[in-house]
Amino acid sequence: MTVGGPGVLLLAGVLSAAALAAQNPPPAPLRPAASDSAGPTRADSVALPDSLSPDSFRPELPRLGPPPGPLARGGRGVFDQDALRILGALTLGELLAHVPGVFLVRVGWFGQPEAVAYAGQGASSVEIFWDGFALDPLGEDSAGHDLSRFALGLVNRVEVEVLASQLRVYLFSDAQPVRRPRTETSFATGDAETNTYRVRYLNRWAPGTGLGIGVNWFGTEGPVTSPGDVADLTAWLKGTWTPSDQAGVEYQVLRYSLERDSLFPLAGGTALPGVEIRRTDAFVRGHVGTRPDGLGLRFDALLGGSSYRDSAGARERSLAQGAAFASYRTGRWSAELVTRFRDARTPFDIRLRGAWAPFRALAVAAYATRRTHLGDRHSLEAGGTAELRPLAAFAFRSSLRWRDAVAAPADPADAPQRTTDWSVGAGLEFARARLDLSLERHGEFVAPVSGTFSRFLPRGTSAAGTTVTGTFDLRPTAYVSVGGWYRHPLGRSSAAFEPPHHSRVWLRFRSRFLPTFRRGVFDVVGQVGAEGWSRGVAGATGAGAEIALRGETVFDWLLEVRLVGAVLFWTLRNSQPARYALVPGFEMPRALQRFGVRWEFTN
Repeated sequence: MTVGGPGVLLLAGVLSAAALAAQNPPPAPLRPAASDSAGPTRADSVALPDSLSPDSFRPELPRLGPPPGPLARGGRGVFDQDALRILGALTLGELLAHVPGVFLVRVGWFGQPEAVAYAGQGASSVEIFWDGFALDPLGEDSAGHDLSRFALGLVNRVEVEVLASQLRVYLFSDAQPVRRPRTETSFATGDAETNTYRVRYLNRWAPGTGLGIGVNWFGTEGPVTSPGDVADLTAWLKGTWTPSDQAGVEYQVLRYSLERDSLFPLAGGTALPGVEIRRTDAFVRGHVGTRPDGLGLRFDALLGGSSYRDSAGARERSLAQGAAFASYRTGRWSAELVTRFRDARTPFDIRLRGAWAPFRALAVAAYATRRTHLGDRHSLEAGGTAELRPLAAFAFRSSLRWRDAVAAPADPADAPQRTTDWSVGAGLEFARARLDLSLERHGEFVAPVSGTFSRFLPRGTSAAGTTVTGTFDLRPTAYVSVGGWYRHPLGRSSAAFEPPHHSRVWLRFRSRFLPTFRRGVFDVVGQVGAEGWSRGVAGATGAGAEIALRGETVFDWLLEVRLVGAVLFWTLRNSQPARYALVPGFEMPRALQRFGVRWEFTN
């Protein structure tokens, strides 16, 4: 019998039946958004007028993120400040695990490497941008990202462009919109001597200048199953000048330093080597537009670079980057042209994308990309999404991605591969419930293994496959919500980390007391989440033999209390009685907890 996915799906059915019996009207759901809004509001709270003078507000630079304009629902997932807080995710990998179909691959406790696998794409499952600046993988992970390295406490919004076989992740830094300083201090501790400290300061002044400073430090000794000291320091600096609603410039520096001891498997064998990494990403961005609301004609430009140094592995690399964005946006349609220049690996790429909603029931979006790589190689890609909503509560959706592209631009021997991926689906959406079903097909694509795990999973496995994915979201009362997703490949799947049954569900209680006060003054969140998967494939040996992935069901817990600007939280990871391993030899610890406080205030 398989362990994991079916059991969690049964739990989801029980919770769903109980939730349907309640009759109170729900708040607006937190879900993947179809617009550029800042996120849904709650129906059980009333916002009082702000006491600040209108003259205190200062314009901010518009975001550079997913394609502008109308998109099919589900084509863009939005995690705003509220969602980042109540999901309890410490790393970017934990956050992306809430996207249906994502499998989070990790070893040991926090501080150790993480990667996500999506639709059999291995290390090429994710692309990451920071305020429009492409964060290219460097160093040992030149094929993919170590997602444990991104400090979520230094961003205020994450948007995910969900393609048929890839996630494009856009991280947005924070900014202070008013002439008033804002300060945040945060401290957390827990098992295995795990400590986190964070300090941020943001301010704006009358001439339009602004400043943002943030420091995030994480350290742990590691649990018994994966002992090893880890120290991770991330620093962020942002300076802005916006003299008007239609023009501005900003400068940002993002730097992290990581020192991690070697990690040895419990049963002996190949160790995960220690590293001493220093990486810096810096860029300057300029913006000018014809309208203050972001519509009309817009021009943005970026110029910067990245440097990477691993003293333990004797690696040192640097990469320069420039980008130009030209777009035009209206309420019904939008178009954008993006060009990006680099001095290595992918010297030039150009992308054209647009969206159109000719009437309320239809929204279509499309893009086309051409990239040049070292070694006289080229990548071509095109795709799009569409949504038809004949009834207010019912919609059809589809997406397509065609590629003739290389999977590892840093490898001169990697040749282009041609493949087509698509998905079709339908959804029902009511005030208290949402249900989506989709059928996805990804073609054969030999994707690279993340460099961090290549010693233990020498080869990724890739095969054409068809999967069925279902998602649901039930909100029977203003205080209780149940949600989750289930993914099942049709037929035998040999793609790495795409087991026959994979599901995630959560039950959340949330109460915002005293609703006549300013929204969010008092808030209590209690949440239990379960993720399960059946036996599958983790990868392949150098000789091509499959490496087994054992089925498991794991539970996580979260408790959070908010009092004005202070948030007290407690999390418990992997509360199941048995340990398990995703990468051979490296067991995940069980029943480890963290707790702490975050306090944000204005001076």
